[in-house]
Amino acid sequence: MEKKCEKEVIDLHEFFAQWFRSEIENNGEVFSRLENVLDKQFVLIAPTGELSPRGKLLQQLEAGYGSRKDDEKKYRLWIKNIQCRLTEGNLCLVTYEEWGEVNGKITARLSSALFRKNEKMINGVEWVHVHEVYIPSE
Repeated sequence: MEKKCEKEVIDLHEFFAQWFRSEIENNGEVFSRLENVLDKQFVLIAPTGELSPRGKLLQQLEAGYGSRKDDEKKYRLWIKNIQCRLTEGNLCLVTYEEWGEVNGKITARLSSALFRKNEKMINGVEWVHVHEVYIPSE
């Protein structure tokens, strides 16, 4: 399950990068890749402390399509240091760093993500919960 979670983290963030750069189509079938993999009770806790339930987050992400298309420098998003912290039954807790570059400015977040095994999903797991904090810049 550890490898499935790792692959899902990387694949979904690549989806985000392509979505924001409008490198993939903006249609329901493409967006369903994200909709399907988030548990119905999914919650994201942002670094600001804002709690975003699944519906609100999906609306924000869908509206963000192409928002990084015209950045002066290429928008980048990448993942580092994925670690499995706990696997218990059908659940797996991982941490990872999400790095992004927008117009030459690099930011980073440390995320904890809880996954549940679900073989119907593209990578065999679904997202249950994510909590992010900013990684201070040097």
